[in-house]
Formats: sequence, structure tokens, C-alpha cells
Amino acid sequence: MHSNDYATAQSMMVSVTVSSLGAMQLHFLEPGVKVNGDYYRHTVLLNMLLLDIRSVFGDYYVLKQDGAPAHRARDTVTMLQRETPEFIPPEMWPPIRQI
Repeated sequence: MHSNDYATAQSMMVSVTVSSLGAMQLHFLEPGVKVNGDYYRHTVLLNMLLLDIRSVFGDYYVLKQDGAPAHRARDTVTMLQRETPEFIPPEMWPPIRQI
């Protein structure tokens, strides 16, 4: 995607990791993409966010998300329990937050 495409997009989906050290790289998702559990796990988590987190924190971090459907998907929760050193379960997440 080119920078001009973002200027003309009617809506934009962005994913970012935020920690006590501040925000990491912004990841712009393709306009119109359907963020289901599979897309979220394989594209957003494994190829974007977890790479960012591990590059800064190694294996010393705790992951918490909000209650978005792709975050709560059974396969996503199972993957995060397996792939992260500390994982806060969905029952303890805040509700979905849209800005």
C-alpha cells in the first residue's frame, strides 16, 4: 500500500503494541480487510505484534488484549497460551475499545 492510499481511505485499521516503555511500531492493515481469528493470529500477531514485543522484551512480558472477537477466538487464546510467557485470560480483559 502506498502512502497516498491512506490519505483517501475512508477508514483505517491500525494495530500497535503499547507497554510501560511507550508505543511500538504502528502497523496499518489493508483497507477493507476482515480481521477474523485466522487473520489476526497469522498476520497481526505472529507477523507484527509478537515480533515487536519479542524484539524489545525477549521472553519477559505479559500479554493482555481487549475483548475484540478475533482476540477472544478459541484458537487465538490457545495459540497465545502456547506462544507467550505470561498470558492474561480473556475473563480478565477490558471490553473492546474503539477509538
